[in-house]
Amino acid sequence: MFRVYARFSVNYPIVHKLNILLVAAIFLLSCYQLLANENLLFGISLLLITIPTFIFAKSSDYKRKYLSTNN
Repeated sequence: MFRVYARFSVNYPIVHKLNILLVAAIFLLSCYQLLANENLLFGISLLLITIPTFIFAKSSDYKRKYLSTNN
């Protein structure tokens, strides 16, 4: 899965950046809602964004090791 997303991020860098911006926006909105409304229900989305963040991190590591053009 990480290898597929690493190749996807190389082939479609704009879509990859939009994915990162979307996850960051969800994180910021969730933090704001959690602090403003003091409702723990908004904390669930903070847990849900750990999955794409983990995928971004692992695919970045794969891309740096195996798909780098600077070798």
